[in-house]
Amino acid sequence: MEAKKKEQLFEGATKKLIGQLDTMGLDKRTRMQAKNFVLLFRDSFKLDTVKHATFSRIIGDDYKNFPYDAYGFCKAASCSFVGLMNNPKEWRVMYINEVWAYGPHYYVQHIPSGQTFDLTYDQYEHDMLTVPYYMGRPIKINREAQDTVVRFLHSIGIDFMEFVKNNNAKE
Repeated sequence: MEAKKKEQLFEGATKKLIGQLDTMGLDKRTRMQAKNFVLLFRDSFKLDTVKHATFSRIIGDDYKNFPYDAYGFCKAASCSFVGLMNNPKEWRVMYINEVWAYGPHYYVQHIPSGQTFDLTYDQYEHDMLTVPYYMGRPIKINREAQDTVVRFLHSIGIDFMEFVKNNNAKE
């Protein structure tokens, strides 16, 4: 896929996610907070420094071969979003395991509306795949996920100790 089409897909997906937040019945403050995180996260997916901080400990420099900017960020973005939104009655991290040939995959579910909110869904659209959200199961954010989140949030300038405090308060 040529660079211009990738950029159009990425920007269209970002706008779709922002629009989806308007359909969830969120109060204004929560909706604005969520929109700000979506914009910050999605802009950050494009940065090599963020990719390096998030992935190099796990896969070395192989992240440089990712075909699309949202690729690989599902765990970091989903766990970060839920942790920072800090409302376990409203948001939860969902997980599709390796039974799905293209898994694992993490995404967010908005509990009151039942909507899937997948911050990286377009990585699959890029490859013309449909995510089988019906296979998803809720998970807790474990220590390994926290480490990924801490690297991601630190690289984008968010106080990761706030995330850790919020996440530990839920356990």
